Order: sequence, then structure tokens, then C-alpha cells
Amino acid sequence: MSRRSFTLQELCREVGKNHVYLGQIQAALDLHKPEPPRKYSRRYVDFLIKCTSLRTFGVSLGDIQDLFRKEVKLLRLLHHHTHSRSPTWYLDQCHLDAKDPNRLLLTGYDLGFDILHGPIQSGLDFGSTEPELFDSHQMGENLDHVVDLYRKQLLKVRRRVEEERPIIRRSITWSNRAFPS
Repeated sequence: MSRRSFTLQELCREVGKNHVYLGQIQAALDLHKPEPPRKYSRRYVDFLIKCTSLRTFGVSLGDIQDLFRKEVKLLRLLHHHTHSRSPTWYLDQCHLDAKDPNRLLLTGYDLGFDILHGPIQSGLDFGSTEPELFDSHQMGENLDHVVDLYRKQLLKVRRRVEEERPIIRRSITWSNRAFPS
């Protein structure tokens, strides 16, 4: 059975990075940090594993930050934030094993359409929220526009990973020869 909650030390061990490295990611993405005795969820751990994996592939923290902000913006436009009072509501769907074209890369939320190729279902609304003074489209927020920006950033990140994958494979092969277990 997989663990459901982790201390900071356990989080670091699970992700394979020290608290300084993870703290930089948390700060850059403005992630909630639970105060002890509160612990990190499995979803939080999986999210940080995705981020550190992207960093390993040479994706800049700025590009991860940009992608994450666009995901959160999409989730807010679709009112996902109204489903939970959790300070980490945006990580509630994050897991490592999902390869689904409808899911956002980092947060793992299913938008109900193929993010890269499908048409946007503009009527999507996953929750209710208090009425704002202005509609989101009046404030320059448009689901189609944000999805388009997200797609561009996602493709940029994907290209970087695809460029680095053969180099990382070659590096692993070399390291196994140079430093046999």
C-alpha cells in the first residue's frame, strides 16, 4: 500500500532531492508548504517528482513555472478551485501514471478534451463560485486564449524533453559502464 502522507524528510527521500532544491521549486511555483505536524500528500510528492524530472531533462524552472501558472489559470476558469478548501486543491488529481491527452501535464486534471488537438468545450464549468464584479472575459480571461497559450508552452516543454531524452539515455549507459553497481 502506498503512503498517503510524508514529512519533509520523507518527501525529500521520495523525490530524491534535498530540501533546498525542493524549496526552490516550491518558492518558484508559490506552492503551499504544510507546517508540521501537517504532512505532504502523495499527490504533492508526485507533482514534485514531475517537476524534478522536467528539471533533469533541462526544462528551466521558468518554463515549469509558466506551464504551472497556465494550468492553475485554466483550472480557475473552469472553477475547479471551488471543489475543495484544501490549500493544495490544484494538486488533488496529480499522479505519475496518467498518460491521457485530456489531462494537464503537471496537475493531472482532466479537461474533457484533447489538450493538444481537440476542440475546446467552451461550456465547461466544474463548479460554482461567488459572482465577480466583472465577467472573466471582460477582464481579458478567455478559456480559448488560455488553452492556446498553455498548448504553446506545453509543446515547448515537450520539445525540450524530446531533445534531451537520447542524451540522458546515453548518459545512463555511460554511467553504468563507468560506475558499475
